[in-house]
Amino acid sequence: MKHILILFVLFALTACTERLFTSGETVVPEPKSQPVSRVERYPVVAGMTLVPGGWFNMGSNKAENEQPVHRVYVDDFYMDETEVTVAQFRDFVRATRRKMPKQPSWNKSNHPVVNVTWKQAAAYARWAGKRLPTEAEWEYAARGGAMNYNYVFEGSRGYGKNYENIADESMRRVKFHYPVVEGYDDGYVYTAPVASYPPNRFGLYDLNGNVLEWVADWYADKYSPGEQRNPRGAEKGFYRTLRGASWNRSGKYMRASFRSFFNPEVRFEFIGFRCARDAQLPISRK
Repeated sequence: MKHILILFVLFALTACTERLFTSGETVVPEPKSQPVSRVERYPVVAGMTLVPGGWFNMGSNKAENEQPVHRVYVDDFYMDETEVTVAQFRDFVRATRRKMPKQPSWNKSNHPVVNVTWKQAAAYARWAGKRLPTEAEWEYAARGGAMNYNYVFEGSRGYGKNYENIADESMRRVKFHYPVVEGYDDGYVYTAPVASYPPNRFGLYDLNGNVLEWVADWYADKYSPGEQRNPRGAEKGFYRTLRGASWNRSGKYMRASFRSFFNPEVRFEFIGFRCARDAQLPISRK
């Protein structure tokens, strides 16, 4: 009898507790256990570096197309340490029997390849077993792991005299009408050899200058609001997005959040690209 009474009291308390938590609010039930995915990484590819994933605040209030500022999470991924060089792209066109885009006389083998369309950049990435980075991945990488920094300077090591290849006093001697960073001289009028300047905290070079870089996303005037995980941008569009600054752009463009856009068929002497690759490879479920 005593045991029955104890069981009755416990049952009554449980019922009261359930009514207490379900009265006036919704209780989210504990998720049922799911199979755990065991994840391993793809082998590291020479010339790439692992960018550890995380949360950051994407965008800024500096321009309308950089709004709204929103929280974004990106998974771990690999990224090319440098922009794709003329020599690397030449290997691709030889292997695939394509035509090499005409390079300016000043663009040497160890400089970033330029005059490439978005489609050519994407084709190279596929050939190399990689892909173009998303806008979110690119901005996260450019911030160097800093959640809120707006200017690329702040996400990088040791900016100063030899910080990055942008519109400077060297370029002014040739292109008089271009706005430049007063008093700054990076030593090059046009592109510089890749990795000529200090890397950021992830070990990535030239995200701050040298050439604009094609990314995977279609361009949209504004971001979708709210938290997002691994966003891929608009499903379709007319323009493709580019990120970064370049040898012919002044310091005001050197924000990690700065966005450019062009028709994917255009090619210019200040446009290049780098590649990315997924880091995690699901291999089994338990």
